[in-house]
Amino acid sequence: MTIEENVVGSSVRVVLYRRDPAGEPTLICSGSDDPAQSATVLTAPVSVPFAVVRALLATSVPAEFAENPHINRHRALIFTDGRCQIGGHDLRYHEKFGVYPAEET
Repeated sequence: MTIEENVVGSSVRVVLYRRDPAGEPTLICSGSDDPAQSATVLTAPVSVPFAVVRALLATSVPAEFAENPHINRHRALIFTDGRCQIGGHDLRYHEKFGVYPAEET
């Protein structure tokens, strides 16, 4: 971790998905078709490690997000059985607690 990261921190905007039983990604916020309703911000080192933010920032913004001014800088984060691997870290999603590193369970 650099001194700059330690002092400033960094963040990434994401839209959260879960895989349904058929393997298709569906929005975490099941009551809406609006991806902005399933959006959140992950901040390092508060909510996730820096490696997670760096790995997500290195991915492209999905084409369907680029056309929407509310999510045009977001990345997609897809959970399978409440888990997702990003930047060498195992993330989990919980309805009440949101996204968190599995190391902290």
